[in-house]
Amino acid sequence: MFSRSPKKKSGDQCAIFVHAGAGFHSHQNEHIHLQVCSDAARAGMAALRAGGTAIDAVELSIKVLEDREITNAGYGSNLAMDGTVECDATVVDHYGRSGAVGAVSQIRNPISLARVILDHSNQPMSLRRVPPNLLVGQGAVDFAFDQGVPILPHDALVSPAARERWMKWRKDLKNFYDKNNEEEEMDMGDQDVYIDDDYEEHVRRAQRRQHTRALMAGVWNDSQPYSPQPTPPIASAPRSPTPRSPQSPESPNFIDPGPHMADGKLFQREGFSRLRHNSIVKQHSPSPQQDAARDSNSDEDLIVLDDDNLQWKSMEQGNVDGHSESEVESMSSGSIPLPSASPSPPPFAALHTPLPPSPTFERSDTPSVEGNLRDDFVTDTVGAIAIDSQGNIAAGSSSGGIGMKLRGRCGPAALVGIGTAVVPVSPDDKNKTCVAAITSGTGEHMATTMAAGVCAERLYSSVRKRKAGGLEEVDEEIAIRAVIEQDFMQHPSVRHSHSPGAIGLLAVKKSRDGTYLYFAHNTDSFAVASMGPDDVKPSCAMSRNSGNGSIAQGARSVTPRRKR
Repeated sequence: MFSRSPKKKSGDQCAIFVHAGAGFHSHQNEHIHLQVCSDAARAGMAALRAGGTAIDAVELSIKVLEDREITNAGYGSNLAMDGTVECDATVVDHYGRSGAVGAVSQIRNPISLARVILDHSNQPMSLRRVPPNLLVGQGAVDFAFDQGVPILPHDALVSPAARERWMKWRKDLKNFYDKNNEEEEMDMGDQDVYIDDDYEEHVRRAQRRQHTRALMAGVWNDSQPYSPQPTPPIASAPRSPTPRSPQSPESPNFIDPGPHMADGKLFQREGFSRLRHNSIVKQHSPSPQQDAARDSNSDEDLIVLDDDNLQWKSMEQGNVDGHSESEVESMSSGSIPLPSASPSPPPFAALHTPLPPSPTFERSDTPSVEGNLRDDFVTDTVGAIAIDSQGNIAAGSSSGGIGMKLRGRCGPAALVGIGTAVVPVSPDDKNKTCVAAITSGTGEHMATTMAAGVCAERLYSSVRKRKAGGLEEVDEEIAIRAVIEQDFMQHPSVRHSHSPGAIGLLAVKKSRDGTYLYFAHNTDSFAVASMGPDDVKPSCAMSRNSGNGSIAQGARSVTPRRKR
């Protein structure tokens, strides 16, 4: 199954790092997001310890994330304007070679198709043709079929919750047009919905404002709200109550949440998960140029504790994780739900299979684990970075994009240097330094700022940009913070945009001195997990900041201990 790497005589260097997106993760559902990260890290480490390459580990870890409805990648992703799922994915190896797909539909695991494109790009073509490393749209689907990748019907990737969100968003569009007496009639069937430029910008602005401020609407889904936060023009329009009641005649027959959700205490959690070993967590002061609007519930700060037993605490409350250590271990010690391949239906039937008119549910008195997630808003890219036993590094990203996007929109997860970047080892570098970086956040802003590539280059050289121009040498923790404060938030395209900039960075720097994880974000929360060669289980953490435009960041060393 894996491309086996030769064994390294100097010892094992295997490590895996994953994130489940930047945004807002509710406290009561925090451990479910961390469980997904833990499962993905376990799957990647299992591949590495079985002799797999870093690319194998990245692919398998992201497949686990894509198969979980709680993430906005693969199955259950946000729907485009016409009700279909279009995904982006990229994988980059230790040489910097890449394979990527953009706006691809009917593929359950886009990261696997990106891996196929990477492998295909390394093979010479006849007549000196250059093999592609990025395919988009229907061309990517046709290539997948030729390569034996399963092609699914469109509705096979649509989860019930994603379908319900799309129906609610579509209703909001209709209300907007009715409220403003638009002459154009929207076709609510299988045809494309006409959206003018002003309203398209209005929807994008509302979504990103809600992303940054994490003003949550009621949700039925694992991780997404029903619709973007309404702005004043929409606020006066008639809206259905949120969340909808199962008995509402306008809504499908939902699963009965049962008595446990009535008091809102299911999965209630107060603190943060533990992050062990040589770790550093810091909280920095707000940047005046960043968006000051944050959710009032995200008032926790990250502080520095001892290296032997680092814990994530609330500075205001001063309490450790609401769960005991044994409970955390039990949540992370379950079996790994590895993804299974689905048989491919006939291609023409798959391409022309319409979406079902409405989802159908059966009532149940027992609430499901993933069906009761509420008040989360995590719609961003997921990603992974891996280091195999040979010391080779690889990275990958995957995303379903923003909700109600136009067909064909390519997000940062499809673009090398924007969502994923790797700085390979220089042949003459005696220190054998290499860096990988992955991002999550506002895709359009990350594209104009080349976020992943800039982050990787800054960490590789341990420099930051001076306000007066030029670069100066600093520590890596300062360098990654400066990427957000200066290279991202102070970029002219972000400063002169009506859309606030949200970003989360996760990077790994490896050299002869060791392997170090660095992450930073200006969003309300960021779910990360890592597993090193000496770890029995993954170290998971939900990083949170205090709002008011602040940047939360952390670091961890996963250098293997020397055996005496």
